[in-house]
Amino acid sequence: MKFSELFKLATTQADNWFDPVLSVDTPLFIDPFLIYDQERGPFRGSHAEIVRFFKQMFTLIAKSGGNKQSTRYLKAVDDLIFPEVAELCLGYTQSGTKGAGSGSELGRLMAGAIWDAIETGLHNIKHFEEVAILRENIGPDRISDATANLLRHRLAAYTEQVCRRHQVPVKKVRYTRARYNPTHQRWVPCSFFLPINPYNGKPVLLVPEYYIRDLPTLDPTDFWEYCINYKADSLRREFNLDISRNVPKSQIVEVARKHVDWVTQYVQFREQRKAKPYNIGRDPKGFIKWYEGTQKFCGRHPLALIIDSPETFLKSVETLTDAFRHFVEENAGYRLLWNDNGTSRSERAAQLLFLGIVKHYCAANNVDVSPEPNIGRGPVDFKVSQGYRLRALLELKLARNTKFWDGAKKQLPTYLKAEKIRHGYFVVIVYTENDLSRVRRIKRIISDVNKAGQAVLKGISVDATPDKPSASHL
Repeated sequence: MKFSELFKLATTQADNWFDPVLSVDTPLFIDPFLIYDQERGPFRGSHAEIVRFFKQMFTLIAKSGGNKQSTRYLKAVDDLIFPEVAELCLGYTQSGTKGAGSGSELGRLMAGAIWDAIETGLHNIKHFEEVAILRENIGPDRISDATANLLRHRLAAYTEQVCRRHQVPVKKVRYTRARYNPTHQRWVPCSFFLPINPYNGKPVLLVPEYYIRDLPTLDPTDFWEYCINYKADSLRREFNLDISRNVPKSQIVEVARKHVDWVTQYVQFREQRKAKPYNIGRDPKGFIKWYEGTQKFCGRHPLALIIDSPETFLKSVETLTDAFRHFVEENAGYRLLWNDNGTSRSERAAQLLFLGIVKHYCAANNVDVSPEPNIGRGPVDFKVSQGYRLRALLELKLARNTKFWDGAKKQLPTYLKAEKIRHGYFVVIVYTENDLSRVRRIKRIISDVNKAGQAVLKGISVDATPDKPSASHL
């Protein structure tokens, strides 16, 4: 359910906030560069607030000399703890609104990145995202979390404005780390009146649409693109690199650390150009329209799932997967899996579409779709259950994902065993004729697992090709 649905809001042109699905994280992020580029309303002064905080962290870590046991360094690590802000319903977790989080791990990581920046000569940053170019494992989710933590009080003020305008019911919520006091150099508590998300019991924080992107504007991959376009000769001469756009993050970090001046030039280059938020209306990556598309389909094609035994439960799970196949193949759902330029969409977009069908039907039939913290990162996508005894795991993968299929014999059975669940289902998305040929190999993999007696797996191929021959069960 979306925020606007829950509170039955009739939005107007004044409502430029992103309308989140409250039970599923949308894989988009707050981009601090967009806030810098157009500060409005409660967000005026945001960039200065963020930069002031990080300058203080730079000072603490510089004075520590990089000694991780010093009081100053440990103080910086503690201040740099940015827990995941689940109230946004944004990020990588696709079957719920709680991801892996960051906490003290991110504090240590951010402190290490700042020390790396100091050692490479980057002392006077203009945007804290610069440190992500100098260090691995600082992705868009962590940049978004840091921004949301530092600007939580501004996000709360913005949300309070929206709620007052629409008379949305709110509750008093107290945050122990609501804002950072630069004078006393410590986090201070604040209370706000915010709406509550019934799916996780947490408050909801709304974000203006024009501050959201799928990747930060200042991004290692974008920095590399800049280097290819403007530093190609130097890359060939100094690093003996065969110029390619597909390089590991470690190589980008190596170049950035050696040429921190390029990072500075890249930032200036980006500041001279208008940053663009994610196009919510067009939804080029399929992160948003899946919800309404599957909601309409499920409303027009209701299902009654009768579950009174293990057998009828498993039959109901198969009914769900078959409904998804029917939606994609026979009700033009495949169009939501293709971009306007004729390229197929990512596995994440396909997982969201599948989740839409599963969630809408399960909600109508009192069947639980449990949040899986490993979704999109680990061995399983969704866990469907009714009570403890009746449980099954579902995995949606693209047929072309050879990396996954190479390890499939171990991944899903291992997870099933750990969860003490025996039944698993593979939903395989087929985009091309080449994918159809891969289905035969996938069928053999599933058959081998079943013969070994490790689990009971079933595969369902879903034909998302524009001109589809009939699809079949594996």
